[in-house]
Amino acid sequence: MVADSPQGDFTKRPKSHFWMKAKNNLFKSQKFHRIMSKVPIISRIARREGEEIFRLMAGFIATQVLYAWVQTGALEKLSSKPHTVVMLSTFWGFDLERSEILCRAGEAVGLVKKKKGAYRLTRKGAVIIGLPGVTALIEHHKILYKDLQSPVDFFKGLEETQLSKFWPYVFSAGMELRSSEVEQYSNLMSESQYMVAADTLASVKIRPVCRWLDVGGGKGTFVGELNKSYPKIDAAVFDLPGSHSANSKHACIIGSFKEDELPEGYDVISLIRILYDHRDQTIENLLAKAFRALSKGGRLIVSEPMLGPDQPTLWGDVYFAMYTLAMSTGKTRSPEQISEFIKAAGFVDVKIHKAKRPFITTVIEARRI
Repeated sequence: MVADSPQGDFTKRPKSHFWMKAKNNLFKSQKFHRIMSKVPIISRIARREGEEIFRLMAGFIATQVLYAWVQTGALEKLSSKPHTVVMLSTFWGFDLERSEILCRAGEAVGLVKKKKGAYRLTRKGAVIIGLPGVTALIEHHKILYKDLQSPVDFFKGLEETQLSKFWPYVFSAGMELRSSEVEQYSNLMSESQYMVAADTLASVKIRPVCRWLDVGGGKGTFVGELNKSYPKIDAAVFDLPGSHSANSKHACIIGSFKEDELPEGYDVISLIRILYDHRDQTIENLLAKAFRALSKGGRLIVSEPMLGPDQPTLWGDVYFAMYTLAMSTGKTRSPEQISEFIKAAGFVDVKIHKAKRPFITTVIEARRI
């Protein structure tokens, strides 16, 4: 048995630790790297690893380049016609030298491409401004970046985060919040919900006629997309006051899943990007309420970004895990962890669907007996 002391010393050191230390010392050796750089195949591997390390170091700078192109509206500007550096300099109000640096940086990160002396959108740049909600999320990230300015302090968790102030609903039952506070959250979620809705609906088999309750569905973007494909489904949204759209075609039921029981008599209950906003006790209570509300044989559908199922991923274990941690009450979980919560609530036939785009969402469904 190998045990760790608080200082990180081992009571017993297996041979594997010796070889691990020897390997790490070898990789840290500059002499080793000089020798390896002269071996053709290995030198290419070393160069690729060096490039990956540099990308990691430059990551924050690249996100700020993206933010500058989005915030200034320059990407949108290029969607109509190419612009020279001089034209962009005038548009930005930056001097020519700084504008050229931003243009070259934009090309380096794949947003724009220079052709015949003018910059035009790449496919990536066009996708960023074309997909609903992407630019809104990019601009929203400035709040998260403030919380991560001192990562050591962030992980100590000693100070209130800016992101938790932006999402006040996570600290309360919700019903006492001002409508404007709820609307702030609902608007951002609605804009970015279309891609999640598309992948969710493509993952599950849906009866064309049934009663469907979307819990925490805000302005109803998800059920709106649902009814486009299945117009005979009787869909309703259960959410806080101020979250609903005045022009909703679906039923809007006011309530808080923290304080209230869920409406009964539905064949399907969906939780779209809900669980990762909340801590374990909250989701245990919510899943129990969903079980009680569903008709026998009814289905539960959970859809949200999750941790990597087999190994850590950039989107799950870096982006969403940090984001939900900054919310102070959120928590990104793996498909297996969520499945265990679902089973504990009494559901059966829990199925984790293979994610088409796991950086958008992963879908889990289960059945009430």
